[in-house]
Amino acid sequence: MNRFAAVLGSTLGCSSSQSGGPPVAQVKGTVTLDGKAIPAGEIHFGMPGVPPRVLAIKDGAFSGEAPVGKNQVEVFVYTEGAAVKGKHGGEGSKTNTVPQKYWWANTTLSAPVSAGGTNDFKFPLTSR
Repeated sequence: MNRFAAVLGSTLGCSSSQSGGPPVAQVKGTVTLDGKAIPAGEIHFGMPGVPPRVLAIKDGAFSGEAPVGKNQVEVFVYTEGAAVKGKHGGEGSKTNTVPQKYWWANTTLSAPVSAGGTNDFKFPLTSR
């Protein structure tokens, strides 16, 4: 009986989703700002009630896993600010340089991630 439970558990656990979260699928794509590739940053794929998947952007490209379904997408490109006294030993503050319409509740970006699709997304951002 224990062998059956182990096999059943491993079969059900084959999904690479976060525990208790929706299934995930591979995504990839590009992010540009005013026609130029974003050199480095983060892109977040998220759904209500599910922690976002954070993927690195390097030379305008990203790849990784995102929840299957309609995702809210946010883009972050940080610059380091001056160190803040008393904040975690004086670490620097970060400022997102992407226009606010592309992050948090203001984001206008979304991505329909499908379980069997190519999920190749292009996000051409503008600074205006």
